[in-house]
Amino acid sequence: MDEISTNSTEGYSQGTGTHSQDSSGASSVNYDAVNVVAVAGNGALDRIESLLEAIVDAVTTGNEILIPYRTVRASRPGRSQGPPAARQAGVVRFPGRTIQEAKKFEALLCIIELSHEALLSGMLITKRNIYYQSPDLFGSQAAVDVMVDNLAFTLGVGRGDLNIVATAKGLISGPIMLISRDGSVIDCGLSHSTGILLPSTSEIRSIGFHEVQWILVIEKEATFRTLAAAQYAKNSRAGHGILITAKGFPDLATRRFLSVVHSMRPSLVIFGLADFDPDGISIVRTYQNGSRRLEHENEATVPSLCWLGIKSRDLLSSWQSPAVDDEEDQELYGTTGGESPQLVENSDHQRPAKRPRLSDFRNPSDKVSSLTLRDRKKAGDILRAISSVELPSGGGLEHAQELQRMLMLNIKAEIQAVDSYGDLSTWLDDNLYARMHAD
Repeated sequence: MDEISTNSTEGYSQGTGTHSQDSSGASSVNYDAVNVVAVAGNGALDRIESLLEAIVDAVTTGNEILIPYRTVRASRPGRSQGPPAARQAGVVRFPGRTIQEAKKFEALLCIIELSHEALLSGMLITKRNIYYQSPDLFGSQAAVDVMVDNLAFTLGVGRGDLNIVATAKGLISGPIMLISRDGSVIDCGLSHSTGILLPSTSEIRSIGFHEVQWILVIEKEATFRTLAAAQYAKNSRAGHGILITAKGFPDLATRRFLSVVHSMRPSLVIFGLADFDPDGISIVRTYQNGSRRLEHENEATVPSLCWLGIKSRDLLSSWQSPAVDDEEDQELYGTTGGESPQLVENSDHQRPAKRPRLSDFRNPSDKVSSLTLRDRKKAGDILRAISSVELPSGGGLEHAQELQRMLMLNIKAEIQAVDSYGDLSTWLDDNLYARMHAD
């Protein structure tokens, strides 16, 4: 069992520990611990106290009270108006120039004070709890979410460093044990059908991996629950593993947990399973590279996450590059001369290439459907993002290829499209085993 850091992985030292059987009959576990030397809070407490001291000084001297406040959105190129210096020096004033600014100052100060209390006490506070401290002041939960993220960005820390977390969303199942900082033990293999709510990494002291060889991150909660109920994590042909889901788009807590696990066990292969549609690819890319809104968050990405599927080849009875009859179609598919496909600009305006017949698909038509206008726009956005920030190689190239095929064939499919027996076990056994033994 290994001890984890919630903030950094700057140093390691060996240690030992035991978890003995208690009066309730819990099983005993002996383990060797790897202690991670971390900088608690990543400097957040010092920075918050500096802010509070500046506020007190301003009140004492009768000067205008200013709180530095930068927004994540304004930091992106092309998103803001005005000179960069003005954006970087953003502040919230009191008394404000408008009633709205005065109210924003009060809300921001409230969040700062709650974070300060949480850091001093060593406790965690959720964004939902912050909202319910004063619903009339904040107006909405979304407003709290944005202000917390912007405060972390302004201070140059992660949201978790403020001891502010989101309400638990992710689920985990499999032969793995989480030891909380209060000493309680969470055995993730006990709840087979529903999974266990994934706690914040700030609450976890150590992890017992046992014989785990892989992690499968699943887009959909329903698929997760089906596999958990079948105890696939223990019965897989690929060996023991862990199932995780964030119930759709990945939340920060789930991403940070995966990042911490990867830093502890780099050899542990992490796979992603998502729908064959633009949203599914977007979810995989968020786990790998992070989200634009939270791009300042450190230790919340797993670039080595392997996209297992589903992919275009999984939907065709015998996948090859789609049959093309002329040079124009070859150009649309980007497969001429064996070169890497080129990214499709304005893909929603391209005419579809010749498509396979319905009989070519492995599954009934109700599992394969046409792209919507929103899907095509989303695909185009992802393609443009890939072409603007990545070299045409690695995961980005594969994502671009699959998006192009998706657009040209005008198809999308859910994970269940490869479901042969009701639990995906056969498909997963074949693909997980093959990927893990590829070398």
